[in-house]
Amino acid sequence: MRLLFCFFVFLFLGVSSFYAQVVNIESARMQTDTVRFVLSNDFTFRYNNNDGNYIFEVNDALYAQLKSKDFRKLYFLLGNFGLIRSKGEDFSNSWLLHLRFNYRLTGVTRLEAFVQSQGNQLLDVSGRHLLGAGLRFKVKIGDHIRLYLGNSYMYELEISDTLNQKFYNNRNNTYLSFSAVLPKSKINITNIFYYQPLYKDISNYNLSEQLRIEVPLSEKINVNTSYYYYFDSQTPNNRSQFTSTIYIGVGITI
Repeated sequence: MRLLFCFFVFLFLGVSSFYAQVVNIESARMQTDTVRFVLSNDFTFRYNNNDGNYIFEVNDALYAQLKSKDFRKLYFLLGNFGLIRSKGEDFSNSWLLHLRFNYRLTGVTRLEAFVQSQGNQLLDVSGRHLLGAGLRFKVKIGDHIRLYLGNSYMYELEISDTLNQKFYNNRNNTYLSFSAVLPKSKINITNIFYYQPLYKDISNYNLSEQLRIEVPLSEKINVNTSYYYYFDSQTPNNRSQFTSTIYIGVGITI
């Protein structure tokens, strides 16, 4: 009975825990050129009890975007929290706070600056704090397809609770984003790829890939499916680490 319960716990974690140490901020960015303010929230809650063996899960992600009156300045805020617990033991415990400023230099070029604070108690890197700035380029193909290429410098502080150490890094951050909206069904497809190597050692890098599909049920509600892949080539414990997850949920946009 206990072996069967443990099997379902880890199966549940595999499809439900979607917070990685490298977060795809691009996936949460609102693709709205004419709307100044957008607020969106995704929330999931689950409690399951099988003869005293319980699983408790809560995930919440809040996205907010504000543009200036001339649409040249953009402020973007992302916060999320994820917890999965059973019998006082955490199988997932993560949080994130990200703030980004975007300034349009030309029709296709933007200047970006960002700060981020992040924690995940179950990974070798239990805390990650970033400060960075760079450029973002936009390519529009027709009315429904967009490509974004970004490159920036990041100053990174990594904290390892297991080793009781802190690591100060200088990383390059490059991402490529693809976004398409099917004209009739309004289905939104987004794919984002991140590559973040150390300047002093490019063999030490982080990779992050995400595919997200949103199917609208109404103007305010959508069903969404996401596939996440994250790879850290060298953790503080001198090993590689990856995570691969699938997430299915419902989104509400105001």
